[in-house]
Amino acid sequence: MSRWNRLWGRLSLNDLPLAWLQLKRQPVRYLVAVTGIGFAALLMYMQLGFQSGLLTSATTFYEALETDLVLISPATVDSGNFQQFPQSLLYQALGVKGIEKTIPLYVANISAQKLGGVKPTSLRVIGYDPDERVLNVPAINAQSDLLKTPNFVLFDTLGNPAKTGPVPQTFDKDGPLDLILSDFTKSFRIMGLFRLGSTFAADSNLISSDATAIQLAFRQINLGEISLGLIRLDGTVDSLRVQKDLQRMYGAQVQVLTKPQLIQQERDYWNNVSSFGVIFGFGTIMGLLVGGVVVYQVLYTDVSDHLQEYATLKAMGFSNGFILVIVIQEALLLGVSAFIPATLISAGMYAFLTAVSGIRIDMTTDKTVLVGTLTLSVCAAASAIAIRRLRDADPASVF
Repeated sequence: MSRWNRLWGRLSLNDLPLAWLQLKRQPVRYLVAVTGIGFAALLMYMQLGFQSGLLTSATTFYEALETDLVLISPATVDSGNFQQFPQSLLYQALGVKGIEKTIPLYVANISAQKLGGVKPTSLRVIGYDPDERVLNVPAINAQSDLLKTPNFVLFDTLGNPAKTGPVPQTFDKDGPLDLILSDFTKSFRIMGLFRLGSTFAADSNLISSDATAIQLAFRQINLGEISLGLIRLDGTVDSLRVQKDLQRMYGAQVQVLTKPQLIQQERDYWNNVSSFGVIFGFGTIMGLLVGGVVVYQVLYTDVSDHLQEYATLKAMGFSNGFILVIVIQEALLLGVSAFIPATLISAGMYAFLTAVSGIRIDMTTDKTVLVGTLTLSVCAAASAIAIRRLRDADPASVF
């Protein structure tokens, strides 16, 4: 451990001018290296961004729910494909002490004609009693009375306009507008707009009454069955105790989850079960490998080109550790030079993709720290590997 402490103590700015002079001596090679490492950092940023965007889109609906406990079918594995369970199970919860209210929810995907086009668009309809406050979205709650009229819905402006058509723009210009299902059996009228968030499961969201949801999604929703059951407590009881009481009562018939547990279950599915988590993780690893190879090639070439100079330093009494510090400093300079522009470019691409897709991708501190740490770590590791040739070099044999 003391050896690494001594190495870390020597990894200071005292010898930095030498490392910088080594790099800027060949500016073309330096720029090529920065470009390669920056591309690797950009690749890691994009993979992490896609992954976070997927998780955000998958859990936005759950985040907005105003509830203490949630009933959900054990067969439901993700928010894009809800399996139904008997509504009577939800009403049985009213017999448990401390439960104030139960609210049934209907969630299903419907296929409608794109506004101004002929291709179908997938819309997720979320239906419930308009007299109940279900989602913590002010725009929805302010327009809930509109949903009491059959076939009246609210439209999510954060959807994918390329798939749905210019619904928000047309609504702002002309007012309420009608859409029709792809099979032309039923139509519905958009009476207002709101902002919830796009999802990978559908091109946009609709909010409707429970009756309207059942009519529009009659092929997916069976009478007497629901997609989710919300349970609100009276505030005087322990939610975990009530949860355990409900779990004992229901057994394996239905899952009883707190809101954080429901969100974590969704995240675990997309991260660990679905192919998306594997793909995004593999992409991040590939970014690391690309960056490591680029840094190794640049530093190995640098060591080879300056083998006589490094050997002279060894002949003068400088240790391999001193030379290793110089090479590591070069690697860190390359990493920092590439990381800063990669971060700025990634932030711009995040903003662009958010505007185009409707899926929120944010540049967070966690992403910046993770990519920065990975970039600098792989640069330092590559420098340690690149200098192996010099460690065994005999100064006498070089000349």
